Amino acid sequence: GLPGGLAVRGGVVFRSTDVRPIRDRRGISLVELLVAISMFGVAVAVIFGFLTNSRRSYSSMSTRVEYQQGVRAVLGLMSTELRTAGCDPAESGFETFALADAQQFQCRMDLDGDGVIETVEPAEDVTYTYDAAADQLLRDSGSGPQLILRDVTAVNFRYFDAAGTEMAVRPLSAAERANVRFVEIALSGLTERQEPVSYTTRVFVRND
Repeated sequence: GLPGGLAVRGGVVFRSTDVRPIRDRRGISLVELLVAISMFGVAVAVIFGFLTNSRRSYSSMSTRVEYQQGVRAVLGLMSTELRTAGCDPAESGFETFALADAQQFQCRMDLDGDGVIETVEPAEDVTYTYDAAADQLLRDSGSGPQLILRDVTAVNFRYFDAAGTEMAVRPLSAAERANVRFVEIALSGLTERQEPVSYTTRVFVRND
């Protein structure tokens, strides 16, 4: 070939412009490496923080949902037993509410219609009591108090007649207990992470 990058093509001498780029074989510098490592570290820290917060949030939500489910189950049981209170197909004339106080009530029902109030499950004489000292809600079906809900911070039972008028002075007298047609249950508690949970429900009572 001709010197100086000259070339002959078609009988004409010209200078070749096919110049290939010179590759930099020096590689990455120390400064660039440090910058890259720093950026990678920041990215990892951000991702790790996001995952940690997400895990904590999920755990907190999980414990709250679990406690809420427990509270709803207890309220469901109480509501069912209150709705059947006063059921007396045999017309034996028992007292529907033997006790009606702010943090305790005792209700009765004759579920099998035999005229006898049973104390075996399904119980026909049930007492609910809030133990404020132990933060517990207890249920007694005749065989002794049984723990049904922990970490309860407050319970309040309110009683109303057929017109919706509250009988605010508690415990109620025998005459007032005979007129109870609605019971309002307000319950508050804390999850394992000390998150507050509160429910309030009003239940119609047969009390014939």
